[in-house]
Amino acid sequence: MGSIKRRKWRKKSTEKQENYFLAQEAAKFLIEESLKMRSTNPRRSQELFVDARKIGKRGRFHLPKHYRRLFCKFCYYPLSNKTSKIRLNNKKRQLHYLCLNCKREQRFGYSRRIKSV
Repeated sequence: MGSIKRRKWRKKSTEKQENYFLAQEAAKFLIEESLKMRSTNPRRSQELFVDARKIGKRGRFHLPKHYRRLFCKFCYYPLSNKTSKIRLNNKKRQLHYLCLNCKREQRFGYSRRIKSV
């Protein structure tokens, strides 16, 4: 058998780390602007969220889950009381969001326990 070459793991350079943090800040800013516009201009809000996702892909990081849940998984339309229908399923402990833009349903689980802050 031949020898196996292994990759040496190195720390990221400071330039890469700076670019990573800048990309995170830019994506966070775009999402916050998107959330401000979601009730007045949902289309613009959708565009800003898509741009934030692109920055996240290029920067190789995931957007935080609490931000991702505020938008439709399929069309990235903002989920609010005007743009979606929300129902509770107590038996399965799930929230059902129906996007009125693409007519698709998302389900999120929840627990009974109340988290104290």
